Parts: sequence; C-alpha cells; structure tokens
Amino acid sequence: MKNVQIKTKIVYWLLFSSLINPVLGQTDTTKKSKPNVVLILIDDSGLMDLGVYGGEARTPNIDKLANNGMMFTNMHASPVCAPSRAMLMTGTDSHLCGVANLPEFLPQEYQTKPGYAGVLNDRVQTIATRLKEADYNTYMTGKWHLKKKEKTLPSSRGFDRSFILGGSGASNYDNHGYLPMKPMAHWYADGKEVELPEDFYSSKTYIDKTIEFHEAEQKKDNPFFAYIAFQAIHAPIQAPKEFVDHYKEIYKEGWNKLRQKRFEKAKQLGFIPQDAKFADVFPKFKKWEELSQKEKESHSTNMAVTAGMLEAMDYHIGRYIEYLTQKGLMENTIFIVTSDNGPDGADYTQGLIWAKKNGYHTDFDKNGGKGFFGFIGPEFANAVSSPFSYFKYYTGEGGLRVPLILSGNNIPKNKRTNVFSFFTDIAPTIYEIAGLSPKANDGYAPITGKSMVPHLFNQAVPVYAANEGVGLEAAASSAYFLDGYKIVKNNIPLGDTEWHLYNLEIDPSELNDIAQGEPDRFQKMLAAYEVYANNVGVLEMPEGYSAQGTVAKKSYWKILMNFLPYLLAIVLGIIGFFIWRYQKNNKTDAGQ
Repeated sequence: MKNVQIKTKIVYWLLFSSLINPVLGQTDTTKKSKPNVVLILIDDSGLMDLGVYGGEARTPNIDKLANNGMMFTNMHASPVCAPSRAMLMTGTDSHLCGVANLPEFLPQEYQTKPGYAGVLNDRVQTIATRLKEADYNTYMTGKWHLKKKEKTLPSSRGFDRSFILGGSGASNYDNHGYLPMKPMAHWYADGKEVELPEDFYSSKTYIDKTIEFHEAEQKKDNPFFAYIAFQAIHAPIQAPKEFVDHYKEIYKEGWNKLRQKRFEKAKQLGFIPQDAKFADVFPKFKKWEELSQKEKESHSTNMAVTAGMLEAMDYHIGRYIEYLTQKGLMENTIFIVTSDNGPDGADYTQGLIWAKKNGYHTDFDKNGGKGFFGFIGPEFANAVSSPFSYFKYYTGEGGLRVPLILSGNNIPKNKRTNVFSFFTDIAPTIYEIAGLSPKANDGYAPITGKSMVPHLFNQAVPVYAANEGVGLEAAASSAYFLDGYKIVKNNIPLGDTEWHLYNLEIDPSELNDIAQGEPDRFQKMLAAYEVYANNVGVLEMPEGYSAQGTVAKKSYWKILMNFLPYLLAIVLGIIGFFIWRYQKNNKTDAGQ
C-alpha cells in the first residue's frame, strides 16, 4: 500500500511538472519556465452569459480559451462583489479578509465590527504579493473595490503597476458615478489618483494599460501575473453601438422566453440533469405581457446592450491575446476567466431622475453607448440566472454559480468538469502552478481554499474530499455545501430567511426542500455551518435588514441632502410669503 502511495505521488509530480514547465518532465524551474498567469474577472455575469456556456453574446476569444482548456460548471462565488474579490485575491474567507460585506450594504454601526470594514486587511496576502516571492512581474487593471486608501490600493498589495477604479462601479466612458451616494468615480495609477484618457472606454482602456505595462517592463525575462477586472457587465451597462445593434431583436420576446431557452440550453449542454425541474417565477415580478410597448423596448434594449458589452469585452481580450502571441508569450501563459457573482437584479428605476440630472440618458440611439444608463432589473436577472434560482445578493445558485475557464500551458484541452469548487480555490491553484505552497505563509490568516491542480490532471479526484464542507455568508444570506448537498438561507425581499436543504446533483434549481425528509443530514449541515460562522466571525444583521433596502435608503438620503438647499429655499420662500401677507394684512387693518 505504501509503495502504491509513493508511485501515485511520483506520477502526480510528473504531471504537475508538465504544468509549471513547458516540456513534460523538465525540472528547470527558472524564471522563464514558470508560466505566466492572466486572471480575467467579469463583473455580475451568470454561468450562461458567455457564448461557450450557451449565452447569446458573441465571445469567440473566450470560447477559444475554453475549448483549449477546462470549463468548470460548478464554481461558486460570493453573491456580493467585494467579498468575492477579497476571496479571489487571497484564497481566504471574506470575513477573515475584512470584507464580509460592502459598507454600502451595512448599517453604520456594523462598519467598525471585525471583518466588516470593507477593507482588505493585513491578515492576508494577495496573489500578487505571493507571486513576488517567485520573481513575477505583477500588473492590475480594472475594478479593485477593496478600498482606495493608500495602504490598500494594489500598489501597496504586491502589484508593480496598476490602473484601477477604486469603487464599486462607474460610467464606462467618464468619471461619473452610478449611485447618488457615489456621484463621482476615482481612478488610480500606481497608487496616485489620475484623470481618464480622452478615448476612455473601460474594456478598451484596461487592455491598453495592461499592454503598456508589458511594453514598459524592464525585467522582461521574469514571468508575469496580469489581473484584469472588467467593469463589464456591472451597471450602468454601456457598449459602443457597433457591438449592440445585432442583439436588438433577440430579447424582444421577453424574460420568460429567455429563461425557458436558457433552461433548455443548460439541459442540452449537460449542465443540469435531463429531468431537472423548472423553478416558478417570483410572484412579485412584473409580467412581460402587461408591459407597454415602450417598456418592452426599454427592457429588451438593456439586454441587447448587456450582450454587446460582453462582446466588446471579448473583442479587447482578443487584442491582448494577439499581443501576447506576437511577443511569443502566449504559449507559456495560463488564462483564468471567471465572474464575481451572478447577474445584478437591482432595480435602478428610482435612481433614474438622479442619473439624468448627472449626465446620463436612457435613449441608446441618442449618442451610441456614451452616457447610456442601462440595467437589466430583477426580471431579466432572474431569466439570465436560469437554470438556477435567485441572482446577485442571494445565496441561491443563480447568485453564486459562475463560469470558470482555465486554459493554456498544458492545461488539459477541451475538457469540462462539474466538480464543486469555490472562489477561494483560485489563489492556491495559482500558487501551485507557480511552484509555491498553496498554504498561507506563517503569520497570516489561513488560506481556506483548495488547489484545483490535482483535479486538472485527474477528474476523478475532487477538489473537496468527502465530508469536507464549505460555508458562505454575505448580506445576511448564507449557505453550506457538503457532498453534493446544500443548506441555504436567502434574505428578504425575495427570500424567507429560513434554512432549506437541497440535493444539488439532482435538483440544481433548488425546488425540492428535503430538510424534513433527511433531518439527520440537515442538522449535521446546520451544525457545520455554525462552526464555520463562529470560526470566521459571521455577525447577525438586525431584524428586517436587506442589502438592497439599505442601499436604497442611503441613496434616498443622499438625494434628499442634495436637494436640501432647494427645499430650504422653498420653505423659506413660503414662510417669507406668509410673513409678507401677514404684515400686509395688518397694515390694511390699521388703515381702516
């Protein structure tokens, strides 16, 4: 038995050597032999948005990467962007990183609690910091969203060069913010706030800057790590007109048709079982057939722009691939493509008055994509997340299940896997690929994820062993995964705040709650979640809390504060008028 284990380790090492060295069995792990790593993060994209995953958007460059590598169909992120980004960058649970939730989503009194400040803390190291140990050049462009303080910007967290958006979102053409509480956005280059280039379009500029970093690099013999975090497809959804027009007719049948099509496509592609059931629509959602023609046009246009924004992103990724190919770097480069959470179901309708007063419009044909304020809303988000339930902000599979592609440098080609994996697994996988330990360095919080390298070479080997579970909490929604089962608690307004148990392997839409039928499993998983919650420091939110409700209240308050001078002027004017009338009447009475 011992000899078998030794032989297995030898075989694994030989296979692993083929990953970190261009030639199988090569033992020279010099700078040139270590693979380059490009990590691409899409914003708010569900599992089936990309073309290769069955979506409507044309994404030929990403599709090619997928076909030349391995596609994952059971990768899970946080339902909220910043916690996902913290876990992606560190391999550590978001609470331990200090980014358990977004400050915008939190009551004020929670923002000083341990783990909830929304700032990437010093207990963790980023991928960039770790890869510097292996002499990597490290670059980042795009959305950072782990706080824009001096000591938390990428330039202080291991990145040699960076050009980043500090906040959660913004216009893709200029420095306009997208929420009343964030009217202006801020970009930083190598730690210093900068103005945007005149020809700025987020997807274009992030690739331009990445290429600039390569061109300016003095240590060209070093391997590189490039992290490109696109704004696509975060609100406001915007794309150049040439990428949008051919999608104008696709979404005119409405969200129910799209939801059904994606459900059937998921079966056709083998993402879900053939006998999987279709979830009901949330009762409070609008009905497509009851909308006016103008409303239908608006919703279908927003979806067309969403697809166009993905296509534009893919086009610029293609430019980067072409650059790496011309420079002879592509052959030794691994691409990792994923998304931070499911589709955004927030309804920005109430904020349109503010948006239009701040330079946005809703007429796409008015001026191409510039200034357009697009968002898909809850109904289309529910359709886009099909075949799953829920979307961003919720721990239903639609909010968590995201694409993951690993491609290049001896990654097995044309493979697809449904193995359960979690966002914290990406960092330790990169470390092992780079020849580093997938464990945290001494003195830092533990890396809670697992390296996926063994699974890459032998798909019979799971990422998580039997009885090895994964917990998750964000925005008062929670989940725990174990052996193909999941307990989940979704917060209001769409969730009931109660725990449910599902067998995801046969019920990925989470329709058949088996908690009563399997009480022992249910109680075991609840107990495991409590251990997880205590270990990482999960805090209970106040009664009646909802992430979307908190953002809405803060936005309304900000709008009120913006209009307060005008309101005061009106009130003072009314008071002055009545004083004038009173004095005038008194003079009239005295004259009589």
